[in-house]
Amino acid sequence: MPYMRVSLTVTLTEAEKQSLYEKLGAALKLIPGKEPWMLMADIEDGRCIYAYGKKMENFAFVDARYFSRAEYHAKRAFALAVMQAITAVAGTEPNNISMNIFELSTWAGFGDMNDEFYKEPGNPWDRGTEET
Repeated sequence: MPYMRVSLTVTLTEAEKQSLYEKLGAALKLIPGKEPWMLMADIEDGRCIYAYGKKMENFAFVDARYFSRAEYHAKRAFALAVMQAITAVAGTEPNNISMNIFELSTWAGFGDMNDEFYKEPGNPWDRGTEET
């Protein structure tokens, strides 16, 4: 399940949060094998964020995590789409948005665990490879 935590210094309405969630889901689709419905998003608005030695105004930080790996161009398109989504909803300029992308080889949830390098026999969610 892909996860994004978006920390914003501005405060959003519930409708704006929903719109941002939908736009983040659309951005996620740029990562091969990921779909908008998979997204778990934690949208933290009204935060106090310090960066570059000062309190930031209209600033955002995104922590994005997903299972497996993607090519550089897909990650770049994803990152730019996330920034565009935040700009569209919160009015935050791209140069005031920072983002981490974590590609994970192990993910657990829904009562099971998936590992990119090991396939559990009979696990329909497991997309890893057979252990040799």
